[in-house]
Amino acid sequence: MPAKKPAAPPDEPALLERQRQLIEELQTLVNHVPYGLMVLEPGGVVRHLNAEAARQLRLPRHLAQGRTLGSLLDFDTMVEQVFLTGEGYTDRERIISTPRFQLHVLDSAVPVKAADGRVLSVVNTFREIQGAHRLADRLAGSHARHTFGSVLGRSPALLAALATARKAAHGGANILLSGESGTGKEVFAQAIHNESPRRDGPFIAVNCAALPRDLIESELFGYAPGAFTGAQREGRPGKFEAAQGGTIFLDEVSELPLDVQAKLLRVLQEREVVRLGSTRAIAVDARVVTASNRDLRALVERQEFRADLYYRCHVIGVTLPPLRERPADIALLAQHFLERYAAALGKPVRQIPAEVLAALLHHPWPGNVRELENTLERMVNLSEGDALDASLLSLASPGGSPAQDGEAPPATHMGSLKDAERQAIVQALRAHRFNVTRAAQTLGIAKPTLYAKLRMHGIALERPLAR
Repeated sequence: MPAKKPAAPPDEPALLERQRQLIEELQTLVNHVPYGLMVLEPGGVVRHLNAEAARQLRLPRHLAQGRTLGSLLDFDTMVEQVFLTGEGYTDRERIISTPRFQLHVLDSAVPVKAADGRVLSVVNTFREIQGAHRLADRLAGSHARHTFGSVLGRSPALLAALATARKAAHGGANILLSGESGTGKEVFAQAIHNESPRRDGPFIAVNCAALPRDLIESELFGYAPGAFTGAQREGRPGKFEAAQGGTIFLDEVSELPLDVQAKLLRVLQEREVVRLGSTRAIAVDARVVTASNRDLRALVERQEFRADLYYRCHVIGVTLPPLRERPADIALLAQHFLERYAAALGKPVRQIPAEVLAALLHHPWPGNVRELENTLERMVNLSEGDALDASLLSLASPGGSPAQDGEAPPATHMGSLKDAERQAIVQALRAHRFNVTRAAQTLGIAKPTLYAKLRMHGIALERPLAR
């Protein structure tokens, strides 16, 4: 039997070229990941750091390798402890303040161990928290999708509000948006953000009326580790920190308690936040846009809203007109909502009958644009054929009786706007046996907004007794 031929030796030049290629690929990968990366040997000696780590730590790469972290940095790191304990950690928040720079990062360290458990090296990664917030906000949907092109209408009052908002968007002053519920204050806030130099930053919207009383401060300003029972062990940043480099929109700011108003005032003045349970101030760089559907001047006079906070928020004021003052825009908006929901639902509905349009034009729209949109959505859902079914139109009048089939409400004396709003709310609650969710849907407003209006008008939720 012939002897087996020995395997051919590997092509040494080709093998060396392959190894060189792998090293180049690894170095390219390490130096282009969007976070700092270091590999440390026992004693905290730097074996490798990538370009992003050198940038964040303000270190020259060619001088750092082979030296200890203690000789390079003027602050203590937590990485050396991993060599002693053998336990790594993930996404620990670190706020580093030195005479040379300030750094706010999420820090992770993973030990590389020998078979006997000894820590041979530690891979340390860290990323600036602002970038992490932007990613989280995108995933959570906290972004501005509306622009000034999203605002429909040709009425003079609306065009004046748009002109003021466009001018204000290019600056950095605080903006107060005033207007009834449903007039589109958040649309304006998003449009201001998208028109501003901060358009690439986060847009954080906060409904102050929807925040539980005991969580408002921690939600807005964050909290330190162990600040209260149930707090996350590592603490948590607040909405202002999440808005770094972007815009924070405080809707229904009038609903903030007075003690929180005082802390908000300090944030607006000093441009820094102090987390609940901490004494460390964290600088924040966020454009502040506030909104209210209540008259803040009247609240200041009644000492229900701080005068100094009002003037700090109201550097630039933009008043959004109610829909009843924009009768020329009703048909335009109705057709827009008709087309939107017909396309979304795959319905053939394309026309608004004359009697339906007449009823829409005569309705006072206490819920403003939101109520009009809800009305068209409901009718498109229930209509068949190529025109809206007039029999499906049901509009709650200020007196509580619905106007149907294009019937215009009688011309009666309506009293003040405040009285009309209160009456509409009471009638909606009674019609739905004090079911707040259904009453809010009928009025075309959000549920937290309805609760705020109940407090404003002093309306009690007296549910009828079961029969």
